[in-house]
Amino acid sequence: LDYRLVLSSPWLSQLVKTQKVVTATLGEDAVLTCELMTPKDVRQVTWQKETPGPKENVATYSKRGPDVNVRFKGKVEFEDEGLQNCSIVIRGVSRGDESCYKCLFNTFPEGAISGTTCLHVNELYGPSLLITQTNNSHTTLSCSATGRPVPTVTWEDTEILENSTMANVTHLNGTVTVTITSTLAAFSLPDKDTRVGCMVSLFSGGVTKNVFMVIPGRTQASFPGPQQSPVHSKCVSTTLLDHPGRVVVMVTAYMQMSCIVALLFQYVICILYILGIPH
Repeated sequence: LDYRLVLSSPWLSQLVKTQKVVTATLGEDAVLTCELMTPKDVRQVTWQKETPGPKENVATYSKRGPDVNVRFKGKVEFEDEGLQNCSIVIRGVSRGDESCYKCLFNTFPEGAISGTTCLHVNELYGPSLLITQTNNSHTTLSCSATGRPVPTVTWEDTEILENSTMANVTHLNGTVTVTITSTLAAFSLPDKDTRVGCMVSLFSGGVTKNVFMVIPGRTQASFPGPQQSPVHSKCVSTTLLDHPGRVVVMVTAYMQMSCIVALLFQYVICILYILGIPH
């Protein structure tokens, strides 16, 4: 954690240790700490939220115990209760919680000694990983994530996805969607199944998420390889999983026109065989 020492008045020697910046992802809890380094006669500790107008009292702690402002009940709780060390936790942070918070040790006879912590809220949605087929000859993989600040989206540990393109879309709410796309020719696919991973990260908050999928090998894919007949191609379903294994997306190749034609042809052959009609 990044700490700084704050004095409310230059002639005071007492120091307040507090975090300079706390970063939390949307929906997570954020702990704001505040500690008086030199023991003093503290009558009350007050946490305030800085707003465009007057500062808003969030919670106080005194010898009578903790007291959370009505507007913050259920949202803010005391993590550490004490007159020398007083920390709060903000539950399920939202954009509205993003602000700077001041803790004040009201001492006697010196007065108030304060420290300030600024809360930054990150947002990260996704990633989502999708595979599609174009004209029965190419496979396109795309991975997208939306976040604030701008997320970093990359492919993980694969040699077949060398040439990729990136696209960014900025939304009115300040979030940005980043998409990485790679297109593969059917004949360039390996013979065996290939595991592909997509990693998304927010460097400011150290947040990382992964999603994985398997690309069917050339002999199993729903499109023909160089020496493969379309009639004998297999129509397969690809299940996309995110870490640690929850189903996210299912992309089926049965909707491909070539697969439908191939399957219908096979059904006709089967019916003719059952009826004993030469074909």
